[in-house]
Amino acid sequence: MDRAQIKAMPKVELHCHLDGSLSPEFMSSQLGRKVDKRELSVSMDCESLNEYLEKFDLPIQVLSTKDAVRDGVVDVMRQAATENVRYIEIRYDPICLSEAGKYMSPEDAVQASIEGLHIGEEKYGIRGNIILCAMRHFDLEKNLSTLALAKKYLGKGVCALDLAGAEALYPTAGFEELFATARKINVPFVIHAGEAAGPESVRAALDFGASRIGHGIAVSGQSDLKRELKEKQIALEMCPTSNFQTKAVKNKYPLREFLDAGLAVTINTDNRTVSDTTLTNDLELAARLADLSDSELITLEKTAVESSFADEATKQSILEELDEFSEQM
Repeated sequence: MDRAQIKAMPKVELHCHLDGSLSPEFMSSQLGRKVDKRELSVSMDCESLNEYLEKFDLPIQVLSTKDAVRDGVVDVMRQAATENVRYIEIRYDPICLSEAGKYMSPEDAVQASIEGLHIGEEKYGIRGNIILCAMRHFDLEKNLSTLALAKKYLGKGVCALDLAGAEALYPTAGFEELFATARKINVPFVIHAGEAAGPESVRAALDFGASRIGHGIAVSGQSDLKRELKEKQIALEMCPTSNFQTKAVKNKYPLREFLDAGLAVTINTDNRTVSDTTLTNDLELAARLADLSDSELITLEKTAVESSFADEATKQSILEELDEFSEQM
């Protein structure tokens, strides 16, 4: 499948951070000055996760009002729609945005992002949901307040809770109470795991009951984890460009290993602007790294559909589009 065909293929993105995916055009409009892409993006020569994370400072400052959050969601949906992404899950931490400027509450941010979803769908014909991020460096009280917002708006634009942040400094195992509470109140959750920490992080995420694993690079070579992921069909949200930039991967990318093991794998951008990528780019990169066939590329998208938090009607519609696309190949 060539690049044009990958771009035309109906696609689903499950792992996309709002603050890392704002376009330079949007940032320029918000700041009232020309924003150079180099202010927002890293290259493949990025030396560490810390260098990567520095690029989030300016977008977080921008996303400090309700209007900016609303319009930022619309901006990300616009970008995705240009490459025929049919459904997207956009994630962010509402507390972080609220604290950045003190102009809105975390709930204001959630309401604004949901409004953005509706506008994006109407303008660009792309469906979406919001994932709210608990943060590893926050105390339990703060993260429980984000969980409470996820519960309040669940099914109203919010689809899940996530755990993001400095995985190596704040081990996943330390968040047992947060996710026990999430299970108790029936809020589904995904967890960043196996990106900046080892297989023990993925083990904790599985033990907590995560619906999906963000990145999951550390699953490579772990037969027990691969077996459990396959049996439970818990999807990995892989992000090839980002994984190389943050040095989560330094040598061989484990996509082919995971596919051969029968794992449910999805391909995502992570941060469209910080990584200077698109879903088309990441799928094209994945195809090269794992020598993917056309049918495997389509299967990756079907896996993303089935692993998403989209409603059943949306899932069925996109699966039918993928079948039609496959027949025309």
